[in-house]
Parts: sequence; C-alpha cells; structure tokens
Amino acid sequence: MSEKKKISCRVCGKLFTPCAYCQSNTDAFRWRNYACSMKCAKKYIDDTIAYRATLNDNGKAMIKEKKESDFVKKNAEIKEKTSKNNSLNVAENTKGTIKNIKTE
Repeated sequence: MSEKKKISCRVCGKLFTPCAYCQSNTDAFRWRNYACSMKCAKKYIDDTIAYRATLNDNGKAMIKEKKESDFVKKNAEIKEKTSKNNSLNVAENTKGTIKNIKTE
C-alpha cells in the first residue's frame, strides 16, 4: 500500500498530510497546503502580510529617493544648459562689439 503524501508545515516544520482536495484545486489560497493547523495558518498569513508590507514600504522609499535624485539631475542639467546658453550669448555679444570696435 502506498504511503500518504506528507509535507512540512511552513511555520513549525511538523510533517502533516495535506488535504487532497486543496492539493488538487490550486486556483485559490488554501491554508491546508501550507500549514498543519489553523493556528500555524494564521501565523503564516500574518507573517506574509507583514513581509509584503515591508517590501511595499521599501519600494515606496526607493521610488521617493529615485524621484528626488531625478529632480536633482534635471535641475543640474537645466542649470548647465542655461549657463552654456548665457556664455554663448555673451560670446556672441562680445564678437559683435569687437567687430564694432575694429571697424570704428
């Protein structure tokens, strides 16, 4: 006779026989696929929610930092462009005055 399938609980590590129906129908979350008891299932779900919340918070912080660094880069580019344009305008104006001085 074949032995029943045993899997370990993701919380306590205890081996248990999972529900055959839950194993065959994986279209929705079923706690019997991951935990040996309702108590372990609740802990597993709470830990998963907490972990995902920290990932989400870290992701938001990373996005905020990226936006701030992009803002700083754009400001630096704008300053650089305006300083180049100003120096070009000064150079063009200076050429015109030099020509005027030579011709006079």
